[in-house]
Parts: sequence; C-alpha cells; structure tokens
Amino acid sequence: MITKAMTIGMTMMTLTLTAAASAHDKQVWLCSVASAVAVDEDGTVGPPDLGERERPTFFRVDAEKKTLTLLAPESRKGEVTKLEMVREVEGSQIFSGVEGGRSVSLIITPEGRMTLSIVTDGAVWSVFGHALSEGALPEGELPEGNQTRSEPVQGAER
Repeated sequence: MITKAMTIGMTMMTLTLTAAASAHDKQVWLCSVASAVAVDEDGTVGPPDLGERERPTFFRVDAEKKTLTLLAPESRKGEVTKLEMVREVEGSQIFSGVEGGRSVSLIITPEGRMTLSIVTDGAVWSVFGHALSEGALPEGELPEGNQTRSEPVQGAER
C-alpha cells in the first residue's frame, strides 16, 4: 500500500515538474531598448560603436527556441542571436550566448525590467529597457516593431 502511494506521489511530482519546465520553455518576451552605454578598457564611456549599423530598438526573446531576434529598426529586422543557456533564477529569466566572439547576457525580471550586456575584448556594452511577456498581450495584438506615431504622445511636450 505504501509503495503504491509513493509511486502515485512520484508520478504526480514528475508530471508537475515536466509541465512547469514545458511552460517555462514556451515563454516569449518582447523587449524595448530604453538606453545603451559602452565602457572601453581605458575608461571611456559613451554610446556603443556599431559602425554604420543602426542601434536595435525592439527585439523578441524565445526561451524554447533559445533565440534573440531583432524586430526594429527595419534595417536590422530578422537578425538572430542564438542563446545557449536559458534559466529561471528567483523569478528572473536569465539567458546567455556567444555571437561573433562576444559574450551576450540577458536578464528579464518579473517586473519587466530588461538588462542586456555584451562583452568583447576591451569593451562592455550595457543595454537597459523593458520586457513584456508575449502571453500578456491580447491574442493577435503584437506590436509591429518600428511604427511611428503621427500624433505626439500625450504628456510628452516639455
């Protein structure tokens, strides 16, 4: 009798953990970039040097596919960074990967704050912004990415 109860208990626990892991793997976030700063090895602080490329403004993070995909600006739309590690720690989502010899680390907090760090030889880029779980949006209402408003945002006139 005890063996049967333990078997049922272990089966239920296994099913619960499998469902929780599956739900975590299917999470997707839409992220916006609010600010970005670079620090070079000599202590110089300024905007990241992207050469002729535009700075990303929106991207999508897919935990199941382990990808970070740029959504905007239009000239960078569709660029993908492969993420090698996806973990949840104390409610925050943590991602890391390597792209072109650069280390990429991303943290999304439960409150929706987003921090992205890109480390290369002699420089660190820190990117700050916001993240929204794609599941938090009403179905079919995903942002287009790089739309501009024709009228000013209320309260933006200062």
